[in-house]
Amino acid sequence: LQAKATKNFERLVKHHIRSQRGHWETAANLYKEYLLQLLRQSENKTLILFSTVYSKMSPLSREPIRQLYETIRLNLIADWPGDDFELVTSKFFRNLFPVAYHHAIHSDVLHGTERGRSASAGVSANRDFHSDYKNCLVHTYDELKPFGMVPQQLSSSLVSSVSAASVLLRALREGSEVLLRLEEVGVSAPSCRKALLRMNYCGSCKRYNHLHAKPCAGLCQNVMRGCLIEFVGALNKGWSTLTEAIVPLIGTVRSNEGIENEIKSLDGKLSNAIMHAMEIGPQLEKQVGGRACAPGSGTGATQNNTVVRSVSMKFVPMLYFEENHHLVQFKTTNPHTNAT
Repeated sequence: LQAKATKNFERLVKHHIRSQRGHWETAANLYKEYLLQLLRQSENKTLILFSTVYSKMSPLSREPIRQLYETIRLNLIADWPGDDFELVTSKFFRNLFPVAYHHAIHSDVLHGTERGRSASAGVSANRDFHSDYKNCLVHTYDELKPFGMVPQQLSSSLVSSVSAASVLLRALREGSEVLLRLEEVGVSAPSCRKALLRMNYCGSCKRYNHLHAKPCAGLCQNVMRGCLIEFVGALNKGWSTLTEAIVPLIGTVRSNEGIENEIKSLDGKLSNAIMHAMEIGPQLEKQVGGRACAPGSGTGATQNNTVVRSVSMKFVPMLYFEENHHLVQFKTTNPHTNAT
């Protein structure tokens, strides 16, 4: 009877442990899927924003945007955050600058002198521009700071909010694993076994049906306190530390600076960065031109309905397209020899 009483007690305790473990696992999985869904929605919003508001930039900016969101996803679900998260965020803006400058900031766009490009916009927008020109712009990024303080602020808020959410998800998983290890604990104290026997079967000794004759509440409480000590001891102080730490973490991720609001506002922050660069476009163009990154201005001449413009061979690819029903030919000029 003693073994039977002990076995029934262990079965009930472990049933409730498994139930609690299921709650922790479900909470971790549901919140992770919720955040991943928010990221997918935010990525789609960002791509739509670029394709509608910054349409010329859209083809060449899709891959950097995809890499940025993929980095956020990986750091969110990783067991430990990557050391390169902040570097990846900085790299995103660094690589975005040539695309933004070439398609949204350059004076041809600002002053509306891209006449006749609408017919070829769908083709040329998908082409990457000359690598030397791009590298020159990338190397000026730190000095020019074309996006203002947005990259630094966004990087800082992303790193802190994603880190907090990642810690919360790990804490929920760790709680589940602690409870899993608790299922291996059993009742070993002889005093507990005797108390369980007395609580469950003393009524039978007096010819009462033990299924209906309930022991007094005081006896039950004392037996539970004594027999649960082994299970509580297995949790140790780490469990209290874990549960106490989760409460402020939940408050952090649900706050205005938390991961949820950070993801929802990400498309707007990226747009603010580009808008800032466009606002200081004339200043950026002067600075870029002073560093020999801008295509040469050249002079135009009309010969047999053909407009010939001389630009730097170092930075601009040879392109042909229709402009106002005239063939426009970009003729490359070597800046060192002046040979065409």
